[in-house]
Amino acid sequence: MSSITYFKSLHHDARKVYVRDVIKRCCDAWGVDEPYEIEDQAGNRGLGYNAGAIKMWYSRPTMPWDFVLTTAMRQGVSLDYLLLNVNEDKKLEKSKPEDLLAVFNEIVLDTLEDCAEFGIVEHEYVHVLAKKLSKELDERLTDFSYSKQA
Repeated sequence: MSSITYFKSLHHDARKVYVRDVIKRCCDAWGVDEPYEIEDQAGNRGLGYNAGAIKMWYSRPTMPWDFVLTTAMRQGVSLDYLLLNVNEDKKLEKSKPEDLLAVFNEIVLDTLEDCAEFGIVEHEYVHVLAKKLSKELDERLTDFSYSKQA
């Protein structure tokens, strides 16, 4: 379920709580307590939103989509975290799945050693091939994790 569908499915009081929580996570990303404390590059408070508009986010409640997207882009924070509070690590980082890479490398090495035992590959080439395959897996998993985050 997307955050928009989820938001529309909530009753009025639950929407207020949800909007409050999203705005709080946005404020945390900026390192402030309230949205009006944020200053943009031109010195505008609240990223250009006046106090009345910010109060309506809470009272109506309306989701401040532009505020949320601006926070995500300028602070490098995941929308999954801001909207759904899904992610323990709030920052988007270029990372590769290290655990998965370790498992793949172990499988590759075991397979190559089995191949050497059966005479399919020479024993002296096992570690050279394993190193090359490990490097290729590392690069491909890194590219895969970047594309998943984009």
